Amino acid sequence: MIKIVTIDLDGTLFDPKKNVSTENRIAINKCKELGVKIVIATGRPISGVKPLLIDLGLNTNDDYVILYNGAKIINCGTNECIYSSNIKGKDVKELYEESKRLGVFFHAFRIDGELITPMHNPYTDVEATINNVKDNYHDIISLNDDDLFLKAMMVGDELDINRIMNEVDKKFIEKYSMLRSSKIFLEFLDKKTSKGEALKSLAKYLNISMDDTMAIGDAGNDIPMIKEAKIGVAMENAFPEVLASADYVTASNRESGVAKALNKFIIEKENVI
Repeated sequence: MIKIVTIDLDGTLFDPKKNVSTENRIAINKCKELGVKIVIATGRPISGVKPLLIDLGLNTNDDYVILYNGAKIINCGTNECIYSSNIKGKDVKELYEESKRLGVFFHAFRIDGELITPMHNPYTDVEATINNVKDNYHDIISLNDDDLFLKAMMVGDELDINRIMNEVDKKFIEKYSMLRSSKIFLEFLDKKTSKGEALKSLAKYLNISMDDTMAIGDAGNDIPMIKEAKIGVAMENAFPEVLASADYVTASNRESGVAKALNKFIIEKENVI
């Protein structure tokens, strides 16, 4: 029986207008009634997802959320951090130098959730708006080598990110966990960090077998959890590499694909039993 479902937000639970459909809400509530833990797994900080957690009733002491693409897991009710990973200031500085070589913008999240960027760009406002955070301008080169960060991000339009995916120096691909979280964000985290590793850590913390897990997503940063879960589900609108990684392809985010997957693998099976 599925006991944990990790669900991505943008392109997955959210429709194109960033809303959660009635069908998705009903399915999530039914799963909660069945004792299934619904866990939002996102690249966002807690400030960018807390209003949704409250809206969906996923903000109790029995609820958990995966943040920063797996770099942090917290209890939604107590705010207790049960897992965290980091990279250091020296890592952020070398990734910044690489972003300059590649001709794209740069963002980074400190361990306390502060967003820093060396200069205002078209995407700082996007980041600040969707995550309810303030962007702070900082001289990246002046960072202390031992400063702690959750992740660094190379930022640009879709064409730029498509281009640099093939141009990033291989040493960075080998040293970090490189994840594409959207058309405009390419993220770098600790090598062992991903939504998949976070799902494994949460399942272990809750003493739940990975055979009782399910994951739903649409982008490259969702591939690790889709592969790690017993049932990995891709949205119909997912990137091709995500579709190829999944056990099952559900409907698109325009058509409440999350609800259709929850109904198929959890709710309908429970009714049969």
